[in-house]
Amino acid sequence: MDLGFLRRAEQRFASRAAARLDFGMLLAALKAQQASSPAARAQAALAAPHIIADPLVEILLAGPCWRQAVAAQGGRFHRALARQRLVN
Repeated sequence: MDLGFLRRAEQRFASRAAARLDFGMLLAALKAQQASSPAARAQAALAAPHIIADPLVEILLAGPCWRQAVAAQGGRFHRALARQRLVN
């Protein structure tokens, strides 16, 4: 097997120095890659508190936070009536 191309490449590029690694750029690229993964996005969605103005509307519209809205309802369909205990 002829490996002369390796020797020619070594002679041609012997005077050149390799590019130095930019550590800050490497960290930024790694963080961006990790943040774009589905697992990281799911974890960020769970960690970020979603403020739901009206849980009933969120449930009826099947909004993105409907699970949190169900938990916020606490088993009551209408809060005012549940507080007054006028529900059957």
